[in-house]
This record gives sequence, C-alpha cells and structure tokens, in this order.
Amino acid sequence: MYRLMIVDNEEYVVNGLVDLFSRLNDPDMELEVIGAYSSKDALELMMRTKIDIVISDIRMPGMSGLELQRIIQGRWSRCKTIFLSGYDDFNYAQEAMRYGSVNYILKTEGDEVIIEAVKRAIHLLRDDSELQQIVQQAKLQLQKAITPLQREYFSIMLNGDPYAFRQMEKQFAELDIPLSPNKPVFVVAGRIDEWNEQYGYYDQSLLLYGLQNIAKEYLSLSAVHVSFVHDRSRVVWFIQPVSEDNAPSPVLRDHLWRMTRHFIYGTFESIQSTCLDLLHLPISVAISRDCVSWDNVGRVYAQLGKYFQSGTKKQLLVVEGERIDEQTVQEEVLVDTKQLMTQYELLSYNLEHQQQSAFHQILRNLLDIGSHASRHGNWLLATQISTTVLSIIQPYAKILPQPDSAVAQASYNPELLLNWHEAEAEIKKRAEALFEHKKTDAETEGDEIIHKVNAFIQSRLGGDLTLNAIAQAIGHNPSYLSRLYKHKAGLGLSEYIMEARLRLAKELLAQPQYKISEVSKGVGFLSEHYFYRFFKRATKLTPQEYREQLVNKGQ
Repeated sequence: MYRLMIVDNEEYVVNGLVDLFSRLNDPDMELEVIGAYSSKDALELMMRTKIDIVISDIRMPGMSGLELQRIIQGRWSRCKTIFLSGYDDFNYAQEAMRYGSVNYILKTEGDEVIIEAVKRAIHLLRDDSELQQIVQQAKLQLQKAITPLQREYFSIMLNGDPYAFRQMEKQFAELDIPLSPNKPVFVVAGRIDEWNEQYGYYDQSLLLYGLQNIAKEYLSLSAVHVSFVHDRSRVVWFIQPVSEDNAPSPVLRDHLWRMTRHFIYGTFESIQSTCLDLLHLPISVAISRDCVSWDNVGRVYAQLGKYFQSGTKKQLLVVEGERIDEQTVQEEVLVDTKQLMTQYELLSYNLEHQQQSAFHQILRNLLDIGSHASRHGNWLLATQISTTVLSIIQPYAKILPQPDSAVAQASYNPELLLNWHEAEAEIKKRAEALFEHKKTDAETEGDEIIHKVNAFIQSRLGGDLTLNAIAQAIGHNPSYLSRLYKHKAGLGLSEYIMEARLRLAKELLAQPQYKISEVSKGVGFLSEHYFYRFFKRATKLTPQEYREQLVNKGQ
C-alpha cells in the first residue's frame, strides 16, 4: 500500500485525479490517494502522514512545484515526485529532472500516461537501493552490539526459553559465538564475593570486564569459550576443547574432554589468584562435573548456584559433586527461585502471544518440577507451582465455556491445589482448551473486523472513505486492514467501496427529486465529471440515460 498525493491549485485537477486513482482496480497499484490545493497544504499533510508519491503542478501561487520538490528531497528523500504541467517548457523539465523528479507530464497527455508514471514510481520505490544501505548499516551496528546480544541470548538460554534452542547453528553464527551447538559444553559459574563499598556501577562494570579479560588470557591456551555477566555479580563461562581433530577415536575424544575439565579447574585457580592480586577482587568459582548438552545448561547453572547460597564463604573453587562434605546423591529438587520466576513470566508471555509450542514446553518443565517435588514430599513447592500456573491461566479461563469447571474456580478450591495429580491433570486440560478457543477466536475476529468495516462504509458513502479514515475508525493499522479485508472478503476495499457507491447512486437516481449533481456528491465523488465516467464505465449508461431508462420502464 502506497500513499499518493495530488498537489495543484486548480481544484478540478486535484478532484479529478483523486477520483481517477481511487477507482483504479489494479492489484499492482494499491493506493491511498490524498488531495492538496497548494504546496503549503501539501507540506502540512506530509508532516503528519507518510507520503510515497507526489503528483504536483509546477506553476502554483506562493510556493512553486519545483520549490516543493526541493523540500521533499531534503526531508523525505525516498518520496518520488511526478510533475504535471500545462507548459511544454524544456527548462522546467530539465530543472525538475535535476532535482530528482521521476517524470514530467503535460496535462494534455491523458490519464493513461499519468497512470503509467505512477506505476514507474511504485517500481522505483520497490527497488530502492536505500533499503540495502539500511540493512548494511544495521549489520555494522549489530557487530558493535554483539557482546550484549550474546549476553541476552545466553541469559534466555539459562532461563529455559525454547526459542534459544531453535536453529542453534544459525543463531550461533549470527551472534559470532565460537562454540559448537552440536557438542556438549562445560558450565562454570563465578561469583564476586565482595564489592568494595566505594565502587559505583561504572567501577563494577570495569572490574567485571577485567575479570573476563584475565580469564580469556588463561583459557584461550587450550579451550574455546565465551563468557557473559549474569545478575551483576555473577559471570558464566561456557567451555569446550580447542579441537577434536587430533583425537580421531572415541577413546581419545573422551580423554580430551576429561583433560579439559582438569584444565578448567587448574586454570581457574590461577584466575582467582590473578584477580585478587591485580584487581583486589575475591571470586568464587563452581565448575560442572561433566560436560552437558546445551538444553541442560540452565539446570546445571542452577545447581552450581547452590554453592553460593552461603554468603560467608569466599574464594570457593569447587567441582560439582566432588566436595567431601557433599552427599553423593540427593533426591531433592534443586530450584533456582529467579529461574522459576522467569519460567512463570515466559509461560504468561507465550500464552498471551499464542505461542502454543513454546507454552507447552515451558509448562512441561514446570509440571516436571512440580511432580518431582510432590513425589519427594516438597508440598510447598508443588503447591506453589500449581497455584502460580493456575493464576496465569485463570484470566483466560474465564472466557471459556463451562464457567463452573475446576480451573475457572481453582482459586476457590483448595482441595484441587493440594492434590497435585488432580491439579496437574486440570492444568493440562485447561491449557489445551485455551489454545483451541484462541484458535477459533482468531478466526472469528477477522470476520468481525470485516463486518465493522462494511458497516462503517455503508454509513459514510458520501463522506471520507480513505483507508486512513476507515482504519482509524476501526482501530487497526491501515496496511494490515487492507490485506485482511482482501483476504477475508475476496476483493479490495476500494472495489467494495465503488460497488457500494454504485448501488447507492442507482437508488438515488431512481428518485427524481435529486439532481444528478446532488447524487454525485451524495455518493462521495468530488467531481461530477468523474462521477459520469465512473457510472458509464460500470453500467454502459450515463446517469441521465439510466434515469430515463427507469422512467420508460415505469411507464
């Protein structure tokens, strides 16, 4: 959808061209047409509304068309200008082309020439090389922002967002991550044990950057790694061996991964000492016992975080599960509270945005944690999960049929919340019902919008029926509304408007008390001349001939 503005100080020219382009039924020329009767009016409109193409007279009182064109080129460089003039003057044409006009047309050349000029302008807009420049600039800016983007990506990975694990090879390549998404990874969690009270935000950021640089110097000797700051006082490292090319057999590859774990432990001992000596920064480090798949890094990070729960312990350097004061296996649910809260937020987000696959994946994760907690007697955690999930579903459940269902009344049914198996079954049932309802609701919503549009058009056939006016009244984006209408109704908005105006024109012409000029205005035509042309093209009769035909039939 493109916006075309006609600028001329002669009203009949503006009105005629507005009608000409408004009644075009060309799928390659979806246009919204606006008229302006002076350069000043045109500029005021352009300040409020994006204009793609301008057809302007050259000679106008006050600001000329050429002066208007220079302002357009300076402020809206992508806008294409077509000059329409009654003067066949080479100097005018030469100056117009010099300032970027895409065409210079004489008013005597006819409608077809003007339509072709607009088609060419649309083609130029589509092929505009500026789009490629914008994309290139965006890529350069993206390179500068790669570190915060990596941090954000790995943060959502730790929180278990399903989108982090889709097309990982592509995402790793785009974010310039040097690790392999197809191989396991060691997870290392670091914590700043104590900040100097005199340090501000900038000082802390500088020291975190220094810590990452020191670690990079040591780790790059024998490992591939990335690091990012997580929760201001934590740093996370993902680490893999440099290369498996020199370990062709499975036995040698297994040995390489074991050696990498030992390398990580020894290296972080040096990193801790260097940070304390050079940065006066005490840090604790927890290392995963084994390398893990990428979809398990969030779980492992949560387990490593348990070592930092005691704020009194400093300069920790532990490998998961290898401290002598640890029990070998503990059948308890290790849950990071922040991670759990993030899971709730993701669940709510995906429900609101109808992301069914991601919603069910997060829901399964939460229900697995709840089931585990329930089996091992942690009723507090199980009840918290069922209560929170049901509270997320509750606002949406109210719109479902069967309002007396268990989920709709869940907040008033403590027995359901205390019985994990019943709560879990009801949560699953209601989650399925919600998405089924949303799917049906989305299908009917489009039909309701079309009904509203048609009702608005029928009530305003003699008034402003530009796409902007309709979209503002309905409350949707103009381009979206245009596409939706064509998809649902099977014809374009302008086509429907013209058909509706034709029907009304026939009804009014059947009533002799209305003059033809009144009928023309009554059905929204700015120019009686173009009403005649429109009516004859549609019926093969002029309005007067159609009225006479009705009179003859009545006799």
